[in-house]
Amino acid sequence: DSVVYPRALAAELRRVGRNERVHRIPDYAGNSAAEKAERIAQILAIARQGGYTHLFAGYGFMAEDAEFIAAIDQAGLGFVGPSSGPVRQAGAKDAAKALARQIGVSVTPGIDNIEALAVLALMNPARGREPREFLRALARQHELALPEGADPPERLAERLLEAARARKLELVPLAALQAEAERRVRALLAEHPGRRLRFKHVGGGGGKGQRIVARPEQVAAAVTEVLNEARATGPGDNRNFLIELNIEATRHNEIQLLGNGQWCVALGGRDCSLQMHEQKLLEVSVSEELLAATAEAYERAGKREQAAVLRADLAVLREMEAQAARFGEAVRLDSASTFESIVEGSHHYFMEVNTRIQVEHRVTERVYALRFTHPDDPTQGFTVESLVEAMLWMAVHGPALPRPERIPRHGSGAEVRINATNDALKPHAGGMVLDWSPPSEDELRDDQGIGIRNPDTGAFMPYQLAGAYDSNIALIVTHGRDREENFRRLAELLRRTDLRGRDLMTNLGFHYGLLHWMLGADAMIKPSTRFVSAYLAGVGALQRAGADLELDLAWQHLLEREAERGPAAVRTLELKDTLILRPLRRLYRQPHLLAGWLAPRTQRRFVLEQGRVVWRQNPLEVLEQLYRYLRLEDHPGVSPEERIWAHDQALLATGLAFYRELGARLGGAPGPGPTPGPLRWDALDARLAGAAPPAGIPAEQWPAVQAAHRGHQAGLELLKLPVLTGDESGFSGIGVDARLEVVMPAAFADEAGAAPLRQALEVAPRARSNEVVAFTGGTFYARPSPAEPPYVSQGEHVEEGQTLGLLEVMKMFNPVRSGFAGTVREVHLQGQTGQLVQKGQTLFVLEPDVPIVQESESERAERRRSRTEALLARL
Repeated sequence: DSVVYPRALAAELRRVGRNERVHRIPDYAGNSAAEKAERIAQILAIARQGGYTHLFAGYGFMAEDAEFIAAIDQAGLGFVGPSSGPVRQAGAKDAAKALARQIGVSVTPGIDNIEALAVLALMNPARGREPREFLRALARQHELALPEGADPPERLAERLLEAARARKLELVPLAALQAEAERRVRALLAEHPGRRLRFKHVGGGGGKGQRIVARPEQVAAAVTEVLNEARATGPGDNRNFLIELNIEATRHNEIQLLGNGQWCVALGGRDCSLQMHEQKLLEVSVSEELLAATAEAYERAGKREQAAVLRADLAVLREMEAQAARFGEAVRLDSASTFESIVEGSHHYFMEVNTRIQVEHRVTERVYALRFTHPDDPTQGFTVESLVEAMLWMAVHGPALPRPERIPRHGSGAEVRINATNDALKPHAGGMVLDWSPPSEDELRDDQGIGIRNPDTGAFMPYQLAGAYDSNIALIVTHGRDREENFRRLAELLRRTDLRGRDLMTNLGFHYGLLHWMLGADAMIKPSTRFVSAYLAGVGALQRAGADLELDLAWQHLLEREAERGPAAVRTLELKDTLILRPLRRLYRQPHLLAGWLAPRTQRRFVLEQGRVVWRQNPLEVLEQLYRYLRLEDHPGVSPEERIWAHDQALLATGLAFYRELGARLGGAPGPGPTPGPLRWDALDARLAGAAPPAGIPAEQWPAVQAAHRGHQAGLELLKLPVLTGDESGFSGIGVDARLEVVMPAAFADEAGAAPLRQALEVAPRARSNEVVAFTGGTFYARPSPAEPPYVSQGEHVEEGQTLGLLEVMKMFNPVRSGFAGTVREVHLQGQTGQLVQKGQTLFVLEPDVPIVQESESERAERRRSRTEALLARL
């Protein structure tokens, strides 16, 4: 992104070191066929002039562009990745599904040739013409060649479309494609009542070119958006898309493949269900070894139902791996690719094959290595731990390499994607990265070179996140013996990560809170692809509930109560002002961190009994844990604002030392094992309330011990407020059942109610109440496509939620919607081809049907006071 900014050199180029090896070629994606051909010729010329023998296209869409790959092959160069044959056969989603059906791979119900069906729908039934005759007449009309033979009409229509694309002809107008899609959608929805359908462009990927449709009247807009996002709106573009049954409670699993054209091996799976806007957020490994070992561990722990679920998952994984390897051999896969499936219970359905190495490949590398052995001498061989290295071996020596053995490395691997998004996970372009702490031990950080420092000064070089490609900043990968250790290590890496900038928003807090929540629920939790959307609604409900809490008022309430006990009690509480309020303020400012703090734990901090919080752990220890959770513990190299203050640290340390000595004096209560364990907090608290001292404490010391206990506990009641906030917001109702599936409150799972809750997580740009402004910088489109009318015009009436335009941010199209019903009085941008806008820029001015009444400052203060007092009453 920083290529377009004078502030910084593109991070990817910093590693090269020799300017003659840097060749600047404009991107050809989305450009005309002529420009694409020119770019490919330019790349090949550079390869010949530089003496390069192989080309590697990285992880993007050039890596699975069959035309580009074929040109490389014809030029006598090697391509590091699947050759054009497997890419053509497996890379197009429609062709891949057709092949999968032929070889017995389970596929999602739906339609994969809508454009061909739309061609056939152009035929006038009244003329009584046979479909093949109609298609051949259409070919003659446009001077297109069709092969002779008795192909089925649908296949002949596909061949006609292929010939038309080669000539840059449009056979099916957009309106005809929309009409046929709507007709097919009506039939599918009637066949599957209550279900939704997914539109997915055959050339899309990474969530682009996909839309969910629930009603026939949504089809026309969805078709337009899919084609726009896939850059398939011009003559000659492939406008075919899949219409699939959307598996609602689905998990997204993928199998890593590697082949040499004769053999194909599967390297386990990755669960990519944690995603938003069709883009992955957190990926975890799924392997036979992990599922078998964890099932056995759960069985020993008495979690028999969970163990049975994991064994069933193991059977599904083995079947998916077998089908994936069979598919790879059928297309003669000769490099690395990914076989993607959706899983619903014990059923799985093939979705597509990504005929390229994916950015999450390191998750698989944490789990498996490959051992290549000489076929005639088993003592000779080599081990490969990098999939990109394996691709290089395939590109140079593929046919000579025997089938490798997969060697287990670590029990679990996981990756989080650090993206430039706000707390609602909407893209946020334009920020500047100004500093980033170095990677920690056991952390693999793929940051595109952003973190490389100036070799002479060691200074971090600023990096502008312009939003020219996508929202990803970095991938953070680590491993563990099992998934729980993996998640704990990953959470600790995020806790220590220090990423700073100007106008910089990231999803780092989301990941940190979510990892803690999953650790509290069960590390082997099985969320569906809809989980993140509902979970965000729960966090939004937390944000709303916390926004109404006035911590200063709560503190004043405690001071007034302590005043009844005398001046000494007040002075004691006043000493603890910042010790208690600083972490609480930070927790409430960051709703994702609040969500993670409220995660259930094996060692419970608290329980709710009849609506009241009962401590199961010493609240002072809970406070110490909160400081560490928020990275506010005493640690070097940061300002006082970012760590506990010295006098607060002294108070905390004194209190913890007091309870350690008290525990030593009182001894332990018999625990479940043969040795004594520590007193439970409720038992210790009860003893400290007694009139007579327990054994081990002299009678003359007892009043002082009790007074010290009251002083150390003073004010800690406020630590219950987050728990009560979680209860009142409904967030604490999110859980996991014995089948390891998420239990989600209906208020968060229902999209109509969830959408406004997620909006509570957004920091909206300042605007007048009747304005619609850009939520971030990007490219604004007033029309669905250049040939169509604008979404709205001046003087037009719009309904609440109606689309007014599209804001393209980081290659994703975000509908700009009206927040209320009203009449459009001003349209600030009317460009047809897209115009750059800044965050907060006014796009429309509307006159609302119902006047908007804004809350006054006094009304807001009264509401906050009332809500705070209601929570305090529950203390």
